[in-house]
Amino acid sequence: MKRLKDFWLHLSIKIKLIFYFFIVIAIISLFNLYLNNNNYRIVDQFDATMTNYYSINSLLVITSENKGLVASYLRELELEDRNTYEQKKMELMAKIDELEESLTSTDAYFIIIAIRNASEAMYENWDQAIEEREQNVPTYFNAFYEGERIEIYVQSYVEDLLYLSLREGNALYNKLANEAKVMRQISIFLIAISALFTMFIGLFFVNSFINPIKNLASNSMRIASGDLNVEPIAIVSKDEVGILADSFNTMSHNIRRYVNDLKEKVVIEKRLHEEELEVVHMEQLLRESQFEALQSQINPHFLFNTLNTISRTAMFEEAEDTTKLIQALSNLFRYKLKNQSSVIHLQEELWITEEYIYLQKFRFKERLTYQIIADQGTKSVSVPIFMLQPIIENTIIHGIEPKVEGGKIRIKIKSREIDGKEWITLRITDTGIGMTPRRLKEVLSFTEMKHHSIGISNVYHRFMIMYQHKGSFKMMSKKGAGTCVEFKFERNDLDGKI
Repeated sequence: MKRLKDFWLHLSIKIKLIFYFFIVIAIISLFNLYLNNNNYRIVDQFDATMTNYYSINSLLVITSENKGLVASYLRELELEDRNTYEQKKMELMAKIDELEESLTSTDAYFIIIAIRNASEAMYENWDQAIEEREQNVPTYFNAFYEGERIEIYVQSYVEDLLYLSLREGNALYNKLANEAKVMRQISIFLIAISALFTMFIGLFFVNSFINPIKNLASNSMRIASGDLNVEPIAIVSKDEVGILADSFNTMSHNIRRYVNDLKEKVVIEKRLHEEELEVVHMEQLLRESQFEALQSQINPHFLFNTLNTISRTAMFEEAEDTTKLIQALSNLFRYKLKNQSSVIHLQEELWITEEYIYLQKFRFKERLTYQIIADQGTKSVSVPIFMLQPIIENTIIHGIEPKVEGGKIRIKIKSREIDGKEWITLRITDTGIGMTPRRLKEVLSFTEMKHHSIGISNVYHRFMIMYQHKGSFKMMSKKGAGTCVEFKFERNDLDGKI
């Protein structure tokens, strides 16, 4: 008890005044908050009750409207009646779901379940009647009359639910009205007592803290006019002046510490920025190395197949076709040896792709056709070298070759402006055998890339290294329908290496 008394005596006048005012204001505020919350709760409950009344009544209206719509449709077969009936049916079931969530009493729950079951049975019969009427079944009216009979039960259940809601709403109103009356009387009493207590304390303490606060304000302004290296203010008293002085001293010390920490942080951030620049440079070198490594993985399997085709053609023809084949193959070799850069114009990539398809057409004859469609100006965009040929090779080998009647390959390049920037869409589609979803998922996983392959995985990695977040890759396929490979990227006319 003595410690508590000493503690109280050491408290300043301001703290005591604040304590008293805090108690009074806290009591008033808490009760006002409670009253406001209670009032909002009452309003919300009344609003919910009225909403339930409206929803229950709408069940009667919708059920009656649906019966009329079904009857009208069975007579006239008007599509508008059928569509309106379907909309009203969904609206009725939605209303039932809302009522099931809002009504919490056990009696209401069982009535709503009865309404739901009866409504489902009613609509099942009416749907059957509509189906039989559309199929010209002469006994369709039996299902309609059965649904009409169930509709009477639905109306009865809804009326029971409305009566139950009215009865529960009346009981809730009486309860809330009594609570509001009691809380209003308590609030008036407490506000009056608190007002008198506050006035008494205010008159007693009004002159007890003005002078100390003035002195502290004067000292604070004098110290605030100096720099951060000021000496601490030495005040022994424990009143408001002492508390504020201690706080000021602590604040001054913290500011000096924060400034020193900020200087150290600037030095650290500068070093970190330099290290980040070095890391970015190393990542750039790594991407270039990855690009060169991926580009170098050209599978000679196609070259061997082409040579076999050329040798067979030379056996059956004189020399003209063989010369064309050899020329096309030479162009492929020359394209790889001549173009040492990682990036090339799309026009050159389309040209070498046509050379490759020309070689394959000698093998597949009329089973293989192709088409190239390009928007004006798109052939000059920059793409990774050997971006199209590996895709076309996979398309022919895995999509068109297994198909007896062969197929068609279409390469389409479109240009579109988005947010002031030109975006290129390059889409390669075929009418081959396609892939199952499981096989497509395996192809797109890219978990393993064969060492001697420049297939889809290789093209994907080189494309993403070049365009990163400014490009996207997509592959779609359907068994028996074909496959589509799509590249989207922001136009960036580069030359040489990325």
